[in-house]
Amino acid sequence: MWNKNIQIDGKLKLWLLDMKSLSYRIRNIAKLEIIPVDTRGSNIFPNEKKVFDNKKSEHLYLREVLIYADKLPIMYARTVLPSKYLRGFWHKIKKLKNKPLADIVFDRKMIIRSDFKFKKPSINDNFSRKIKMLNLKKTKILATRQSTFMNKNEKAVLTEVFFNNFEKFDYLDG
Repeated sequence: MWNKNIQIDGKLKLWLLDMKSLSYRIRNIAKLEIIPVDTRGSNIFPNEKKVFDNKKSEHLYLREVLIYADKLPIMYARTVLPSKYLRGFWHKIKKLKNKPLADIVFDRKMIIRSDFKFKKPSINDNFSRKIKMLNLKKTKILATRQSTFMNKNEKAVLTEVFFNNFEKFDYLDG
């Protein structure tokens, strides 16, 4: 169940509530590495389809990445948007490869980010099952957040799954 608030203590809460680019912030305190996940055979999750009031015939594009800081997996992120948006502004997402989504969404003032929705992990949710398939040793999910980026009338949904390694990094203001 998604909620507007999250009950979590410690420095992770500061990371979870940050509306700006986490990848840029991490880059200032650790060696950031973004590894694209092979998306063949991946499914779009029901809560993501719901964001677009998706009809079965509409194709959705999925970008999945693992984010590492100092060689530790700290996050899994997935961006979903209707494929038809790839003809306009959102075509840049296909060229990101190992670069953060922030490189295209935080440079444009006209892009609006929604408030976050949060989810505590459960053993059988789609995100937990996906992380298990990635075989990340000693990695535990602490929280998941979701937001949308709106460019004109074109929306992309970003879901970020935070791992226990995130707690090793201090949140610095600035």
